[in-house]
Order: sequence, then structure tokens, then C-alpha cells
Amino acid sequence: MPAFREEYVVVVSPGSETTLVTLGLEESLAPAALEVPTRVYRHATNPKWFSSSGSEENAIYPIKSGAITDVDAFNYLLKIVHKAALNKFGSMVAVPLLLVSSPRWKRRQIEQITQYVFETMKVPGFTIIPNALAAAFAHGLSDALVIDVGKDKTEITPINESAVVEHAQRVIDIGGSDINHHLGKSLPDLTPSQVESLKCSSIFEVLNEYDTKNSWFALNTQPVEQNRGEEDDGVVDVAAIVSSGRTREILEAREREKITGQSKEDEVPNMDREHNTFVDNNNKMIEVGKQRFHGTENLVAKITEAVGDVVKLVDQVNKRQDCWDNVIIVGRGSGVKGFKEALYVALQTRYVILRSTTYSEVPSTFNTGGQNTPNGAGTPFYGNAQIGNQGHGQVPTSIRLAKMAEYFPEWKGHGWEDVAFLGAEIAAKQIFTGSLDNVFVGRSEYNDVGPNAIWDV
Repeated sequence: MPAFREEYVVVVSPGSETTLVTLGLEESLAPAALEVPTRVYRHATNPKWFSSSGSEENAIYPIKSGAITDVDAFNYLLKIVHKAALNKFGSMVAVPLLLVSSPRWKRRQIEQITQYVFETMKVPGFTIIPNALAAAFAHGLSDALVIDVGKDKTEITPINESAVVEHAQRVIDIGGSDINHHLGKSLPDLTPSQVESLKCSSIFEVLNEYDTKNSWFALNTQPVEQNRGEEDDGVVDVAAIVSSGRTREILEAREREKITGQSKEDEVPNMDREHNTFVDNNNKMIEVGKQRFHGTENLVAKITEAVGDVVKLVDQVNKRQDCWDNVIIVGRGSGVKGFKEALYVALQTRYVILRSTTYSEVPSTFNTGGQNTPNGAGTPFYGNAQIGNQGHGQVPTSIRLAKMAEYFPEWKGHGWEDVAFLGAEIAAKQIFTGSLDNVFVGRSEYNDVGPNAIWDV
């Protein structure tokens, strides 16, 4: 197959609300250059036609909860993106397209998309890559468990040997909007827009167990008025400071405050404040209390339960531990500070089995899969043959979050919620500019086979 020039490769990753686009790959891969609404408009006079602009009453959102609900409207969205690429590069340039897919896309829809991009858009090369596989590519992993938290759904996908384990893959109908729902219930005076602003602000976070025990609310159990009075009188709650385990840091901060005259509010961490403020979309400052630390509990619980069901369906027992050791959490629903850590702790708590030291002297002939399982008289020891994670496969001996590489400088400070797009860029560069065979559909392959050619790559 002919190789294309990387500066003309187009990558498209559609979501329910926005679509990420890169028109041309650079030597150093960067976050999406464009983020456009996943929306087109039905023509005012001819309902079979579409437009890139129009009134909200004629707006069509072709993807909902990861599923394509209007394939014709979705194809037109791709046409808009492709036209933008031709306007940038010139109509004589060969512009191949890589499309990132969701597990809820139907086989027939993928074939319709393939037919459209070749027969209407006239692309010279086309391929589709699953979103979860792209996330694994970004981490440089061939085995992983990808948890993609979207707005109204969460996709849980095991990856084995760089392939999606399709029969084990699961999509649950809960996502980041569940956080908004619970925040709205605890803060009924806020509008939905203000709830979203709070969720996206720096003061909304998930506290770990240690931070929760040492937060303002745990250390100040007496009436608020009394606490404020003591602070006004300059009285230091020594017991609270000592029990926090951060005595030195707090006292040093107080001393600096005396020397510099700096406001204490400017130094106090979010978790140590009874109240904190955020700014909504109308630049209105709003104060909230401890509600800013809650709202993710239900989402974390639902995902945790579903993850166990997914991993159990991986046929190769030895591959289950590979999934547990490379958990990838992506998606904008996971962007809340502390969310990934909270989900990780929930997975550890529910699934990792560690034998209690209370029974450490009781011999056992069973391999519990526990990392700290002792070798009693009834447990034979095989030296190096048992080193590593060699559980029986029903429960993990360890769970680890996959780490990103450090050599993507453009992504630093951007956040890793969209890292699947980076994986798609990596794949696109290898697929369209390398010498690999049968990794994309070219014009000749499409002419010979038709839309079914997409299943041969």
C-alpha cells in the first residue's frame, strides 16, 4: 500500500457532545487541534439534506451515550471535517482518515460510514480503531483494562495482545452526569449550569481516606460559631493540630503568616476550609460547603461492580492478571481531581484478597491468590516458579494503574482524560506512513470488496 505524508493525515474522535480533530500530524504529537460540537442541522426545506449551521430546533446530535443514532447526520459531520482538511491542504492532496469508534457502534453503521467516506468524500485511505485500543496504544501496552468514563456511559474494555476482548466488553449507562445529579440534589439552589461549573472547578475534588480524616470537617466537630470565635481570639486548637499528623507544617504556616502578614485563607488547602468559592459561567462567585467533596460515590460503586464482571469474562485466566496490572482510566467523566485515585482504592478494596495475619500460622493447601499469603506446612514452595503474580485467576493478586510515558511534552498540563486521542495519533502515524500491510482500506481494496473491506484490516 502507498504511504501517505503524516502532515496530511486526519484523526477524528467523536463523542456525544464534542468531536476531537487533528488536521495533519506533527513530528511531536499534540492534543487535538480542534474540538467541534458533535452536531449538524437538518436543512430547513429538505429534510434529507444537512447543514453545518442552523437553528437549535433543527439541530441533530448524531451520537448519544456512545451510540450512533443518526448515521446520515454523522456522515455529514465527517464530511464537514474532511472539507476543512481539503481547505487547509488543497484539493489535490491525498488526505487519509482515521476514525475512533465506540463499542456501541453497530456493524451495519460502520459499513455505511465506510461506503460514505469512499463514495462521497473520496478519501484515499480509511481505517477505524476502537477507543479503548487507542488508549492502550498511548500507554504502550498490549494488555490492559480500559475504563472510559463519558457523560452518560462508561465503557469497560479488556485488551489482550493488542486486541479488544469483545465478548467481555461492557458499557454501563452511567457516567459523569451522575455526579451532576447527586451534586444537584445536595445543592438544590444551584442551577444545572452552576452545578457543572462547580464540578469543573478546582474546589470540587474526591478526598482519600487520609485527607478525609484530616479535613476541616473531621477536626472541627464542635459548633461552627464556637470555632470561629476561637479563631477570632487567636486561640490555637492544639489537639486538632497534633492529631492531624501535620503539626510541623501547620505551625510553620502560622509562623509565616505572622511574619509576612499573609492572609490565612490564601494558604489553607481546599480540604481544610469549611467553605470555598467557585465562579459560574456568569462570573458569579458562589460559596459551598462540604458538598464539594461528594457526588462521585455512586459512580465509583457502579463502575467498581461492573469491572469485576468484565474481567471474569476474559477466557484466558492468565490474562486476567495482566488486565488488573494495567488499569487505564480515561474519559472526561474521570477528570475530577481525586476520582481516579478513589476508583483505584475501590477496586483494591473490593477485589484484592490479602490473607489476614491472624491466620498466618494456619497451614493451607489452597492458593488464595493473595499477595501476602504465607507458606504454611501444607503449601509447597517452588522457589522462583512462584515468584510474581501467580494467583488462581479468580481474584487479582494486585491492581495497578498504568503509567503514561514522559516523552509527550505537549500533553503535559493538558490532562490525560483525552489520552485515547494521543493513541489514535500514534496509530495513525504508524498505519498511514509506515510499511505495514492490511492496516487500512485503500481505494483499490474498496473497489474490489466494497464496504466489507473494513473488516479485513
